[in-house]
Amino acid sequence: MKPGKEVTREKFAGFLEWLSPGGEGAGEEYERLRFRLCTFFSQRRCRFPDELADETINRLMLKVGEERIENKLAYCYGVAKNVYRESLRKERHHVDVDEVAVAAQPPPEPNFSEECLEKCLAELPPESQQMILEYFSEVKTAKVELRRRLSQSFEVTQTALRVRVMRTKQKLKLCVQECMG
Repeated sequence: MKPGKEVTREKFAGFLEWLSPGGEGAGEEYERLRFRLCTFFSQRRCRFPDELADETINRLMLKVGEERIENKLAYCYGVAKNVYRESLRKERHHVDVDEVAVAAQPPPEPNFSEECLEKCLAELPPESQQMILEYFSEVKTAKVELRRRLSQSFEVTQTALRVRVMRTKQKLKLCVQECMG
């Protein structure tokens, strides 16, 4: 610590006076504050909550005489937040090997086979082939117009067209899965 930035007996006495003016119950207030700070750091899963609580109290002791503080508890938690952030920066470099989880390998995806898709498309009736190929041929705003034209050409509503496409897709999917084994 820098000179003048050390906790002295006088600063500790001033801190106790600040916690409980008049001196009555200052020790209890100190213990209550320390418990709250330890809880604060424990809830954030800090490795050493007691040490961080003590560091917070030390900083409070050094600051108490310097400025007028309206809400004592809010000020204490503000200092605790800063101590917490500093501890996160320091701990970033220290990784506990016991807490590291190894991600499981994703299940292998079956290889997509264009031959199977072509074979299954050929098994569809010509009208269904045309419908499914055209339905997915455009993107963005062009597909809205295309799908409106398709529903008119098949003389069905757009909802009915969507249902037909969904059923055809399901048939294709099952056929491709069977083909691929």
